[in-house]
Amino acid sequence: MKTRLFLATGVTALFAATAAFASTPGLYVSGDAGVSLLPDLHFNSATSGTSLANYDAGYNFGGAVGYDMGDGMRLELNSQHSSQQLSGVDGTPAFGHLSSTSLMLNGQMDLIANSQLTPYVGAGLGGVNFGGQVEGYSGRAWRPAYQLEAGLRDDLTNQLSVFGGYRFSQAESVTMSDPTIPDTATQHFSDHVLMAGLTYHLGEN
Repeated sequence: MKTRLFLATGVTALFAATAAFASTPGLYVSGDAGVSLLPDLHFNSATSGTSLANYDAGYNFGGAVGYDMGDGMRLELNSQHSSQQLSGVDGTPAFGHLSSTSLMLNGQMDLIANSQLTPYVGAGLGGVNFGGQVEGYSGRAWRPAYQLEAGLRDDLTNQLSVFGGYRFSQAESVTMSDPTIPDTATQHFSDHVLMAGLTYHLGEN
């Protein structure tokens, strides 16, 4: 009898822990950081044609201010910054760097309601200011961009959550120039980010 009571109490506690923290409606702020993994990016020169720019793993950090609807839907203004060093062009060692700063209107949706450990997906539209240097070429500009994300969130309390996930972003190409040749080129941009962060819910205002 005591064993059954103990098991029943344990199951009830586990269920309560899983369902205790529903989505908290109201304003929230979040911050995250992680590793940026650029794929080989197309570098299209007017004189030498298309090459592949190879980049080392870099860093990424950012944050968001948003509103939680309380039903698993969220809308936020999200900004991210990343930076990477150029390792080569078409496999040949080369000097350069690339950095980006984004500003996106992002929407998120929980895939399981009223769960402490919650999978979510998201998408955003906005712009990315990116550019840098590839050998003698340099340039930077704001370009239209989008992002897609997926991850897991753990509600530690009604106000504090921890999350981790994957984010993909892509933007239109930016023009770079080398005044010593002279020549112009376009640098493609896309980014894969593995990140973790915290969200603090301010609640209804």
